[in-house]
Amino acid sequence: MDIVHTLARRHPRLLAIPESHTAIVSAVLLSILFTCIYVGVLYLHPLTRPSPRQSRDAPSVIRLRIRAVYTSCLITTFSTLYALRVLGGIDFMTSLKYMGIWPVNILDIVKAVFLTMVLFAGPLAEKLWLDRDPRDDLVMDVKTSLSSWIGWRNYIVGPITEEITFRSHILALHLSVPSPNITTLIFLTPLYFGIAHLHHFYEFKLTHPDVPPHFGLLRSLIQFTYTTLFGWFAAWVYLRSGNLYAAIAIHSFCNVMGLPRFWGRLEEAWKTYVYYTILVAGAAGFYYGLFRWTESSYALIVV
Repeated sequence: MDIVHTLARRHPRLLAIPESHTAIVSAVLLSILFTCIYVGVLYLHPLTRPSPRQSRDAPSVIRLRIRAVYTSCLITTFSTLYALRVLGGIDFMTSLKYMGIWPVNILDIVKAVFLTMVLFAGPLAEKLWLDRDPRDDLVMDVKTSLSSWIGWRNYIVGPITEEITFRSHILALHLSVPSPNITTLIFLTPLYFGIAHLHHFYEFKLTHPDVPPHFGLLRSLIQFTYTTLFGWFAAWVYLRSGNLYAAIAIHSFCNVMGLPRFWGRLEEAWKTYVYYTILVAGAAGFYYGLFRWTESSYALIVV
C-alpha cells in the first residue's frame, strides 16, 4: 500500500485511484504471492520436486515437503501480520481475529464438523454400516492411518497448512480492504486454493509418462472443481464463525471421506436404495443447516 502511494506521488494521475482500489490490488497481489510461495517451496529442493524417479508418497519426500510447507506458512504468517499492521493500520488483536486465530469458540468447531457430517451422511452410512466389514477395527484403522507419513500429510499437515494459507491469510487480507465484498470473499478467494492444486497435473505427467495427457488433464480438472467447491464451503464456515480451527477440522474430515459416490451400485439393491436416500437427505439437511449451524457471535461478516 505504501508502494502504491509512492507511485501516486511520482505519477499524479494515480492520485485519482480510490484508496479501496489500491487496497484490493494489494490484497490480490499478496494472495497470488502466497499461493506461489506455498507451491513453489516444493520445487526448491531436488528431493521435493516431482520426479519420475521418486514417489511423492515416499516417507523421505513427505518429511521434506512437510518442512517446506511449514516454512511457507511461517513466511506468509509474518507477511500477513506485517501487511495488516504496517500497511493496513490494523491492530494486533484485530489482525488475530481476521486470521481466525483468536477468540476461539469450541462450539463453533463442533457445529461446523456436524454440518459437514450431515453433508456426508450417505458416505458415512456406507463406510460405517452398509459396506462395512464386521472384522474391521475402526479405531485401529484410524491409529494406523495417522501413524503413517501419508496419513499425517493428508489428514493433519495438509489441512492445517492449507487452511492457514488459503483461509486465514488470504481472507484476512481481503477482509482488511474498505467495505469487503461478500461475493469476493466466499466465491473468488477459494480460486487461489483450487489453482494451487493444478501443479498436480505436471506432477502426474512426470510420474505417469505412459498415461494419455487428456486423462491427467481431466483428473486435474476434477480436483480443481472439488477443491474450489470445498473452498467455498470452508470460506463460508470461516467467515461465519471467525474460526480457523473449524475450517481445519472440516478440511481434515473431508480428506478422510474423499469424494462421495454419486453413481454406481452397492452389492445389494436395498443397500443402494438406502445409500442414495441418505445421500439426498444429507444434502437437504446440509442446505437447511448452512445458515443455522454456522451462525456465531464471532462472525467476520454479516449475511
